[in-house]
Amino acid sequence: MRRRWVLGALLLIAGGHAAWSQEKTAEPRHTIAVTGQGEVKAAPDLVVASFAVETTGPRATEAAAENAKRSAAVAAALKALLAPEDTVGTTRYTVEPRYESVRPGEAHEPRITGYVARNEVQIESRRIDKVGALIDAAIGAGANRVGSLQFSLSKRAELLRSALEKAGADARAQAESAAKGLGVRLKGVVSATTSGAPIVAPRRFEAAMAAEARAVPTPIEPGEATVSATLQVTYEIE
Repeated sequence: MRRRWVLGALLLIAGGHAAWSQEKTAEPRHTIAVTGQGEVKAAPDLVVASFAVETTGPRATEAAAENAKRSAAVAAALKALLAPEDTVGTTRYTVEPRYESVRPGEAHEPRITGYVARNEVQIESRRIDKVGALIDAAIGAGANRVGSLQFSLSKRAELLRSALEKAGADARAQAESAAKGLGVRLKGVVSATTSGAPIVAPRRFEAAMAAEARAVPTPIEPGEATVSATLQVTYEIE
């Protein structure tokens, strides 16, 4: 019984020594790490714009009533130019008191002098060629502020995949050039990490507009949008 125990202990020690020896002698991988870049340009085919109607009155009900009338006219004017698949809706509505100015040193509480009603409407449309007409229609119907005008791309995912393909080809070309210069050969991909950069919109427009409609149509040029991607790749070499 004692001989069996001693023999088992010796085998266990020998096995552990063999595993340790194999782990110690394992050679590390030799690698090359590169970063590929890809970029795709396209004309925007989607616009998101917001308009606001701001009205005032001595009482909240009067400011709200006038705002409702003008906001309905703005929505109707926009819908007349939008396609059936486009959207229009209210994103914010507020009615707030307006206070008199208090001079420094005066102790009394500011007095309410009236109320301000504000209704913000946002549209999302594919009618890029009608952006200027939409702005003019909204202002002519009663909107007195253009909050924002943002161009975008409806096929963002498809364009990002194209940018990633270009980034992959760029990374491969860099790795092959580096391997050739070093006198080694690419064996395979060890790891790859992707990242897509935000779409670079051609421009963003923000301005407060006069209530009167302009005699000259508003010129708007969408320009060109860019989708870029980065691919970090590590190759094993031999």
